[in-house]
Amino acid sequence: MRWLKIWGMVLPGALIAFTPPTIWAEPGEQTAQKSPQATEAAAVVAKLNRALLKAMRQGKALGYAGRYKLLEAVVKEVYDFNSISRYVLGSHWKLLSPEEKQTFVRKMTEFGIAAYAAEFNDYAGEQFKIVGEEPFRTQLKVVKALLEVPNGQNVQFIYVLKPTPAGWKIIDVRYDGVSDLALKRAQFSGILAREGFKSLIAKLDEKIANYAKGQLEEKS
Repeated sequence: MRWLKIWGMVLPGALIAFTPPTIWAEPGEQTAQKSPQATEAAAVVAKLNRALLKAMRQGKALGYAGRYKLLEAVVKEVYDFNSISRYVLGSHWKLLSPEEKQTFVRKMTEFGIAAYAAEFNDYAGEQFKIVGEEPFRTQLKVVKALLEVPNGQNVQFIYVLKPTPAGWKIIDVRYDGVSDLALKRAQFSGILAREGFKSLIAKLDEKIANYAKGQLEEKS
């Protein structure tokens, strides 16, 4: 199982740290909603962990397509891919047409599900445990989860969640001090600036196809 490569991503010469923007929601969204209870943030991560554990336990029998189907609804529910997409493209987001924005959000969603389906593919007695939750910045929450690995090194994942009208949603995951969200911003916004929108979508399609083929991404 090589799934740790999904989080262990470091750009050459730099350790990526996530700094959230001042406003994650669309104008008026945060003031119009009620703040979810604190325990709901941890429950969101626990729900994802249960789905991942199920995919791991049934990994070989399900195959990639089966794991993708099993995880699809849960990943869509617990992640805020709209906010993630806006942050990843930065100032380029406002330059996209409504159709391009919809396409990018859809591809980011497919990419996230594909990564989980490809990486969490087998089971060797691992267990997930929520170990902590705390406020982060003004309106965000941090939930720490531990993957207990028998006869191996335990792994801590740090999830950053934002409040939405539908409840707490994950916007970032950190492993070993590296922000998955910040890395994606460095990668994808650069592609968009250099090569254009069609090229960015083509590269995302290629990454998704590689996951389906069992070709996990190598991180430098």
